[in-house]
Amino acid sequence: MKRRSRFVILLLAVCLGWTSLLAEKSVTKTVTINRLLYPDKSVEELKQIALDKAKYAAAKEIFGEVLLSETVMANGKIVDEFVRERSGGVIHVRGNPKFSNGKNLGDIQCTIEAYATDEDIAATTPQTITLNDFKYTDPDVPLKQLKAMAEDAFIVEALSKVKPSLRYEGPAKARKLATGVDIEKMDFDVDTSTFTISGSVKYIPAFLEHSDVIETTEITDRFKPKPPVQKKRRRGFYGKWSGYIMRPDGGSSEVSITIEDNGQVSIDFPLEACGGDLIVQEKSARRAEFVLGLTYGADVCEDRLDIVLQKRSEDELFYRAKSEDGTPSGEGSLFREEE
Repeated sequence: MKRRSRFVILLLAVCLGWTSLLAEKSVTKTVTINRLLYPDKSVEELKQIALDKAKYAAAKEIFGEVLLSETVMANGKIVDEFVRERSGGVIHVRGNPKFSNGKNLGDIQCTIEAYATDEDIAATTPQTITLNDFKYTDPDVPLKQLKAMAEDAFIVEALSKVKPSLRYEGPAKARKLATGVDIEKMDFDVDTSTFTISGSVKYIPAFLEHSDVIETTEITDRFKPKPPVQKKRRRGFYGKWSGYIMRPDGGSSEVSITIEDNGQVSIDFPLEACGGDLIVQEKSARRAEFVLGLTYGADVCEDRLDIVLQKRSEDELFYRAKSEDGTPSGEGSLFREEE
């Protein structure tokens, strides 16, 4: 009976040991640093630096099969902060780190037996969030800038489905946490200035969970000079616009349009010495239709033109004019004048 009990206990121990082996991945790492490179650090601080580097090296080896090389390169700072954060991160150290002297004068060696569990590995396996028909609009920004902002908002919206607090973070942080973005479809509605996006965002669950310990800027960005403070620029259609249009007969005309804050719109054709008021017919965020009412120069210019202004950017309008009968009268680009 005793033999049988011992056999059962031994078998149980073997099974537990085998289960333990299956449930984790371990590696032994030795890292050497030289105190001459850290002249202002104490011995304890040097040991901590060596330990951090050993944990980082272990993380790269253990999770190298899970994290693609480009992910590790792009998110190296994330990995670094992640394995060093106070709770221990996904890298566990069995027993105590062993410190010793290296081959060279001033060397400090740190050797650890590090491991990660199946749960840790699962937490660092990239996952995908699919988001369909996400809509974003802002009529007060240029189209080129609006597209980038829509993509940022798409990423934030996708990741916030896993971590809601990311809705209150900036887009730079969301882009750092996204290991891949696949935009399958992006449509734009000119009349409402609305982007509709469908696609997916890849992320690593553990990085998302511990994102509060991750820097929101790249290391290189911290050394870039701060951009000069720019004057607040006018947005929308308001302001003064000028440029040249091409007429159907091959000639050109100079056009100047002023849109006041109160909505009053005036137009001048300096070369023809005529001009008047533009009466709004329809208006959206990026498009406005007017009818010309001449107030001077009616003997040289055509009255009652249908004029359309289409925003290409905050500093450029596309101008197109037609006669009452639909005959083209001219088209071209107008640019915002400096105030």
